[in-house]
Amino acid sequence: MNSKEKFLSVINLNKDATVPNWEFAYWYDTIQRWYEEGLPKGKPPTKLECSQWVSGEACPSPDFFYDELNFYDSDVCNYFGFDERAHSVAIISSPIPAFRKKIFSEDDKNIIFRREDGKIVKTKKDGSSMPNFIDYPVKDKKDFEKMKERFNPYSKNRIPNQWDELVEKYRSRTYPLQLGGGNFSGLFSILREMLGTEKTLYSFYDNPTLVFEMLEFFTEYYINLYSRVVSDVEVDYILIWEDLAFRNGPMVSPDIFSKFILPYYKKLTSSMNEFGIKHFFVDTDGNFEVLIPLFIEGGVTGFYPFEVQAGMDIEKVRENYFNLVIMGGIDKKVLTKDNIYILEELKKVKRLLEKGGYIPYADHMVPPDVSFSNYKFYREELKKIIDNYYN
Repeated sequence: MNSKEKFLSVINLNKDATVPNWEFAYWYDTIQRWYEEGLPKGKPPTKLECSQWVSGEACPSPDFFYDELNFYDSDVCNYFGFDERAHSVAIISSPIPAFRKKIFSEDDKNIIFRREDGKIVKTKKDGSSMPNFIDYPVKDKKDFEKMKERFNPYSKNRIPNQWDELVEKYRSRTYPLQLGGGNFSGLFSILREMLGTEKTLYSFYDNPTLVFEMLEFFTEYYINLYSRVVSDVEVDYILIWEDLAFRNGPMVSPDIFSKFILPYYKKLTSSMNEFGIKHFFVDTDGNFEVLIPLFIEGGVTGFYPFEVQAGMDIEKVRENYFNLVIMGGIDKKVLTKDNIYILEELKKVKRLLEKGGYIPYADHMVPPDVSFSNYKFYREELKKIIDNYYN
């Protein structure tokens, strides 16, 4: 079976599903360490400006036709013989025109600048820290009206010039195809991208009219943009990036989610259902367990990466939600420990595979304190579990 067939067999909850052999993602420094410890160096990943993100097979970036940069774990994938990675439809959902980059200050280590999405951030030049967000592009309704001009779903630049070639390529694909993802794909995340986290949370109480206006606008934006794609291409799922939780729980209560966000999830998923889209996955960190039933009510069918350190227990989730697609959930911190702890962590994989609807991989980016020998042991043992389950 190719990776598309494997992936679809899992997410469609087939009892005889064959699980894709994938990883989620890595820090750039993780792969650099592994080169020094024995990973053959063939096509190293490109280090992005102020970022250390290297995508694995389960976490695709937009699939641009003439993209010469390597954002993926090519050498890791080849070494371990992972299945072909998922792809993400080549569209641009971020502001068009983009904001002009402007540097406000910099030194040998740090830089403060305006990004193309309009946010002003301070970050380390080597990408070794998360950015510190200083300012956001929307402060009031007037700013929002200006921002709307940058989110025209019918802009010709949102879909690449090589669209016909891509459509033909996608028709004969052997890999899963994602639509959506990235900072501009979720209904909570788009508020945070525009207003900032603090102002978003206050606005639910202090300026609900603006919140509803923004949610209505961006839901229509997603529907119209995605409709352009799914009219030409049969995608396997839509990814919604939210990141709406911390270790101790979500940033919004179930009541706030129900009042503001849930109606627009329903509107988006029901609209895409009309095009035959059945699968909607949410990417969120932290502990979001209390919101799972509301997400499901809104049409969501699966989640990743289920961070163990935040208290997300994939076996508990499976017990409570039999038909939910679960991806990830292997504690990345355990991969730094002795093999006996890795083996103990992997015991739950076999139990989850027996219940179906599960794709195992680490619960976020594999960190640089994981040695190559530890990672090899983890992948070899995980592959044994997968192979033994199906043989």
